[in-house]
Amino acid sequence: MPFIRDGRILIQKAFAEHYAMPSFNICSLEMARACVEAAEKERAPIMLQTGPDDLKHASPYVMSQMIQALAEEADVPIMLHLDHGDSEERVAKCIRAGYSSVMFDGEHYALGENVARTKSLAQIVHAAGASLEAAAGSFGAGEGSSSDDVHLTDPEVAEALATDGQADMVACSVGSMHGQPSHIDMKRMKSIAKAINKPIVFHGGTGIPKEDIAKAVKLGLVKLNIGAALIRASLKAFNTATPTTKWHYDIYRTVHDECVAAARDKIRTAKANRKA
Repeated sequence: MPFIRDGRILIQKAFAEHYAMPSFNICSLEMARACVEAAEKERAPIMLQTGPDDLKHASPYVMSQMIQALAEEADVPIMLHLDHGDSEERVAKCIRAGYSSVMFDGEHYALGENVARTKSLAQIVHAAGASLEAAAGSFGAGEGSSSDDVHLTDPEVAEALATDGQADMVACSVGSMHGQPSHIDMKRMKSIAKAINKPIVFHGGTGIPKEDIAKAVKLGLVKLNIGAALIRASLKAFNTATPTTKWHYDIYRTVHDECVAAARDKIRTAKANRKA
């Protein structure tokens, strides 16, 4: 199936049909192939995403070409997203490289500046035929710093980014934390959903209970970021290697199998199975 170049196509479909797409952080061919295979087994549309740390391993162009090649051989929809875009320059590089979607993380700016920068980027991103995610909150360690601070989302801030900032989806902090078990504040989630009536993103998706996700998708959750689950699966595979392990292929095969199992579980949790 062709690579989905305009992320808004899949995002709006998920929003209308009340399911979320897992957006898997990947930094290698093994991880990407495993997620695509999991999507095919579950008949699910998925996002693959790269953050600033992932892009230290390969340029946006290399990542984009790799994912597009995998998507062309797959029979389910695949799109590519920039996670935690930390500057206009990085967003622009990923758009030029052919990403389907990008995040601009302007959470550290004052609200007015965050909205203005988001709006400016939205015009560029939309002209390129891609989607834009804005940040209305923070999710603790895992955002390029060692800070465990979590800044919960104010519904009015989310509304400003969705309306004035023209973002296609808004990352909302309602209890989830990067790499840690967490629960969703459903009262806050409902207030945000009512305020913006637009697709919502959760970061720190690995640690959110299935029952919370099931409720959130009914309120507009369309993108569930998954990073820790694949990292742990990969490390588990590498830790099985011994001094007598003969071939690196054996380790890669185990990484692949562990990541497929983890990805399939998260696809089902997000209610994306059988949506392709």
